Amino acid sequence: MTRTADPRPPRFDRAWLLFGVVPLAVLLAAPRPSIAADGFLAVALACPAGIEAPACSRENATDMLVQPAGQFDCPRVGQVLATHLGLAPGERHKIVCERRKG
Repeated sequence: MTRTADPRPPRFDRAWLLFGVVPLAVLLAAPRPSIAADGFLAVALACPAGIEAPACSRENATDMLVQPAGQFDCPRVGQVLATHLGLAPGERHKIVCERRKG
């Protein structure tokens, strides 16, 4: 016995429209702020061995990486920057989110 293809056209599934197309359209149409729209800077500081992280600042850091970021992306961008710091043994890092000046 051989099977033949169903000659009827495929049935339109309303559930697919409701749960597949509509959420995709909402995601594509939703406003997305640009990364630097909020005017923040993600700063990753390499703190010397003798200085604790709370006392570490731009003035006494041994290495510093800065990148523009949005208000809600800033901590995550700072963590990524911190992975690129060249930390010597005993050094620590500090992540700071600063509002841009100007």
